[in-house]
Amino acid sequence: MIGIVIVSHSAKLAEGVRELVDQMTKGRVPLAVSGGIEDPQHPIGTDAFDVQRAIESVYSDDGVIVLMDLGSALLSAETALEFLSEKQQGRIRLCEAPLVEGAVAAAVQAMVSNDIELVLAEARGALTAKTAQLKGAAPDMTVPAASTVATDAPKIRLTVCNRHGLHARPAARFVSTAGRFQARISIQNLSRYTETANAKSINQVATLGAREGHEIVITAEGADAPEALKALETLVTSGFGEAEAAIERDAGLQLPEASPADEGALTGIPASPGIAIGPIALYRLAPIAVPERPIENPMNEWQRLQQAIEAAQKELHALRALATAQVGDYQAAIFDAHLLYLEDPALLDAAHRRIFDRKMNVEAAWQSAVEKMVAAYRDLEDPYQQARAADVIDMGQRVLKLLMGVVPASVVLARPSIVVAADLTPSDTAQLDPDKVLGICTEFGSATSHAAILARGMGIPAVMGVGMGISRLAEETTLALDGAHGRVWVEPNSDLLAELKSQRESWAAEQQAVCNAGRQPALTRDGRRIKILANIGGAVHVKGALEQGAEGVGLLRTEFLFLARVTPPSEDEQTAAYHRIADTLGPHPLIIRTLDVGGDKPLPYLDLEVEANPFLGLRGIRLCLDRPEILKTQLRAILRASPGHRIKVMFPMVSTLTEIRAAKKILATTRDELSRAGVPFEKNMEVGMMVEVPAAVALADQMAAEVDFFSIGTNDLSQYIMAADRTNPRVQALSDAFQPAVLRTIQYIIERAHAAGIWVGLCGELAGDPLAVTVLLGLGLDEFSMNPPAIPAVKRVLSKLTMVEAEAIATAALKLETAEAVRELVKSSGNPISRKPA
Repeated sequence: MIGIVIVSHSAKLAEGVRELVDQMTKGRVPLAVSGGIEDPQHPIGTDAFDVQRAIESVYSDDGVIVLMDLGSALLSAETALEFLSEKQQGRIRLCEAPLVEGAVAAAVQAMVSNDIELVLAEARGALTAKTAQLKGAAPDMTVPAASTVATDAPKIRLTVCNRHGLHARPAARFVSTAGRFQARISIQNLSRYTETANAKSINQVATLGAREGHEIVITAEGADAPEALKALETLVTSGFGEAEAAIERDAGLQLPEASPADEGALTGIPASPGIAIGPIALYRLAPIAVPERPIENPMNEWQRLQQAIEAAQKELHALRALATAQVGDYQAAIFDAHLLYLEDPALLDAAHRRIFDRKMNVEAAWQSAVEKMVAAYRDLEDPYQQARAADVIDMGQRVLKLLMGVVPASVVLARPSIVVAADLTPSDTAQLDPDKVLGICTEFGSATSHAAILARGMGIPAVMGVGMGISRLAEETTLALDGAHGRVWVEPNSDLLAELKSQRESWAAEQQAVCNAGRQPALTRDGRRIKILANIGGAVHVKGALEQGAEGVGLLRTEFLFLARVTPPSEDEQTAAYHRIADTLGPHPLIIRTLDVGGDKPLPYLDLEVEANPFLGLRGIRLCLDRPEILKTQLRAILRASPGHRIKVMFPMVSTLTEIRAAKKILATTRDELSRAGVPFEKNMEVGMMVEVPAAVALADQMAAEVDFFSIGTNDLSQYIMAADRTNPRVQALSDAFQPAVLRTIQYIIERAHAAGIWVGLCGELAGDPLAVTVLLGLGLDEFSMNPPAIPAVKRVLSKLTMVEAEAIATAALKLETAEAVRELVKSSGNPISRKPA
């Protein structure tokens, strides 16, 4: 982020400006002051060395803007620059703007943009509002667009090759990739003759209407432009990393076309299979009236918007966690796009202009900016991309309700019912209780909407787009729907009811058989008991995991306690959370992984330096040992929660013996302190470590002597073994955990652990892949831990195998040369591998 430096002859004046700016920006902008001199008799003046100190304290590659009051302040600032490196000098701007107004304007713009010229222009135009109010001549305030790129800048032409073009997830990947570079990047859809769009704006990218086969041109200008273009070319030509199966699942392509209406039936769009019969519960959203009124203090309005967006982000993080527990990580990624919408520079700039230029109240400004974005989506030709308008509306309404203090409506049912509504947003759908919602029927919507995708993931029968009138039915009216064929009956007659009930009972029996199988112990055909546990990210996931058949938690990701907040969680807060989860699990084990952040999961309050390659940087146990107070507080909480529970602790990202011994030493010290204080804890709590780094593999025999168990993290292990970034679509095939090199590594870990007398679990995505189960079992894996929805399918596979068969297949797999060959081997073995479609 761009830093701001205030240089003043008066220390009190400089501190006053800092206080004002911090109040306006909630302290989110790096800001330093250099005021006065250290002479009690003559404190008024400036010091070039102190100015240099202030600049260096907020310097980053985004740059620094220095504002000065008068006279020698300018001379001191110019002198300070001479003490800095040429690279730093090139990223520092001395600004002639008025000190107070310029500092406030620059800081506010720095929250929106990291374009230093744009922030500088905003500061220089800071007198516009005051001049206009006093009816003077407004100074020139031409602000360059953030996305402006020279016409002769390097560019590439590409063809969009993935089936649904730049819809939400591909657009999010595109914007995230572009955002990694300093270059100014633009994109244009040549096939639709669109205007040039800012490549770092998700809404501008998504509303290009780029469909399969469309030609796009990407232009970049800046020092890292070649690298940016190369990365974006890789992303586009790989289809944005979207697997065809996942795309088809999202689009609902496995569902049949809408059937011709039977007698008395309404016809809609098949959205989620299943038959539902029951009373209707109407879900009506009262429209929010947004009055437009003139304002006198745009800065206050802008600050209110920033606060509402921050609150919305926290809500969305919680909602994503809920959706992950209910439907899995892939469908829950819908809300990642919502989070990007909240940060979209085009949307924020549009709201900013309405507030500051038109003096429009924040509610009306936000609503107007959102409506314009929604209209852009609805103007697209592709129905799949048109459906993304619902996501923008959902996100916009969330912020608007926070701004207006409106309590969000929720679907709360007194008894099991069919929810009938004009439409449902993804947020509405994610919060439905599958135990109470028999089905969903809407007037609008489509099978490709994110609400429909979530309904399928939750197993709720749904018919969308039935048409006007269905939501005018009276409460408690009996409704029946067939989600597989898109048919709806109002007050069905007795014969039809009997037929539909028979179909529903058959469907329910089939589903129950799957659930029952999932809840049974995991036994191979020859009677070998296999431990199946769940990976979870919070207390809300425990019940669902147990219902799916989990026999405990093999990975509790404790990051849920640390994310989306400005301070770390307290010891008491953590203790309560761990205790609550362990209580729900009862006699089942709970393995708590200590904090694993860094890389793709930074925490703002840790103030970590930006790293060129965060996946090889300060993360996992490295970060915790660097900040021992964080680790010690967490270990105290885990120990305090342990009495009466089967809690185990494990450390992530261990690379050396020194690291695991240092972590154990902190644990031992913590135990001693609790003992002296008379605080009870489980003295024989097992201690384990993640094996996900090649160095830990090479030292597996020595590492095994330090811990009670290993847990293999194949997500990271695969990319480190294969030297292939798992987020890079172009090398995604290399980071495949089915690669023989990865499988041989897993074999080596298991052999060394068993030789040392400790057990081995696996908590990466590989554990939940029905194709991988056979090989992992044959390699001797003791415990499988996976996302809860995968448990029933894994148990079905295990029930068809014998240990001898699994060992023979694993031995053959280790001799193969490619990941594809391993998959074909397992498929040809005749074991059940298919999952039920989401």
